[in-house]
Amino acid sequence: MAEVNINPLDALLGASIEVEDTVYIKRLKVDFRVKALTGDRLDSLREQCTYTEGKGANRRTFVNEDELGKLMIAEACVSPDFSDTKLLTHYKAKDAADCVQKALLAGEIATLSHAVLDVSGFVDAQDTVEKVKN
Repeated sequence: MAEVNINPLDALLGASIEVEDTVYIKRLKVDFRVKALTGDRLDSLREQCTYTEGKGANRRTFVNEDELGKLMIAEACVSPDFSDTKLLTHYKAKDAADCVQKALLAGEIATLSHAVLDVSGFVDAQDTVEKVKN
């Protein structure tokens, strides 16, 4: 099969940022659908999860990765919609991110977080190394 050489400019001009993927959740025996997040949206979510501790020379900034994962899922999960009133009521959740925490197991949150990053264009460095080796 011959490779088609596409001009990067043409590829960008013809590309859509509306990218979705499905993730199978074994416990529930269903596929969840997640969409890609833009860099700006991911930056905004990361900013919401960034905190500072200490004062002066001991001051440090950190990102609460668990909180970021829940916010990413709440934002990127197309189906189910974690802001659905029925879900919020059922899980007694204050918002979509809280619903993610209450409705999913820890491993499911990790799986969906990784899926959101994957569909958003982030590639695991180890996967890349393995693909290059093969």
